[in-house]
Amino acid sequence: MRVKAYLEVPKEISIFYRRSFLSLIKKALEKEDENYAKDLFQKKNFKPFTFCVFFENIRINGEILENNGKAIMTVSSGSPDFFHRFYNGLKKLREYNGRYTNGNIKVKKVLMCEEEQITKPRQTFRTLSPIVVINRDKKPVLPSKLGNRNDDFILYDDGAFTQELRYSLKCIFNGLPELKFEHQEGKKSVVKHVVGNRENEKVIKIVAYQGVFTLEGDPYVLNEVYKYGLGFRRYQGFGCLELVKES
Repeated sequence: MRVKAYLEVPKEISIFYRRSFLSLIKKALEKEDENYAKDLFQKKNFKPFTFCVFFENIRINGEILENNGKAIMTVSSGSPDFFHRFYNGLKKLREYNGRYTNGNIKVKKVLMCEEEQITKPRQTFRTLSPIVVINRDKKPVLPSKLGNRNDDFILYDDGAFTQELRYSLKCIFNGLPELKFEHQEGKKSVVKHVVGNRENEKVIKIVAYQGVFTLEGDPYVLNEVYKYGLGFRRYQGFGCLELVKES
């Protein structure tokens, strides 16, 4: 299931907005079930959701994202326990002020959306938020077609990219799902992101993949990927997907 929240936001918002929208999600869960939210956000627990935020008429000015004051937050999950608590809590949370929002976020409308079911073993997706893929050495991995000789710190390798994608899904399937990735079109994306607790926060640069791609696998696996997202850091606002319909 998916929730789409139509929001009124400050017209100047920090590029680190993902951190505050994650806090908004946590606050909505606390509104409905404080114990569930506390348990979910324990460090080692699997976070069964992904999200993205779409701002209208954006312009980047340094570390400020200028917009027209309207945004849509999409939150996707395959967990009924998470989904219903979040949906009910968000309807109770009419306003939220985050550290990186430069003002109040007002919830104007909340819609529940049911995803289309994938029935075939091959499906094309588009990223709504960039996909983060790293190997065991913490080195970013991208499809080989995006290769750049000046990026020695990035591994451009299709086989490694697919394998690490599978590892990113291990917590969903309790093992490595059979999956084949095929790049269609896209680009490297570099995102400034805040990590750490309030006492030791730091800004890092995340190299990610953004574009259109095809996955081959069991339809059950493809549906779970569609619900929970793809890649690492999904619950931090990465790896959210939409379907690309065949023409």
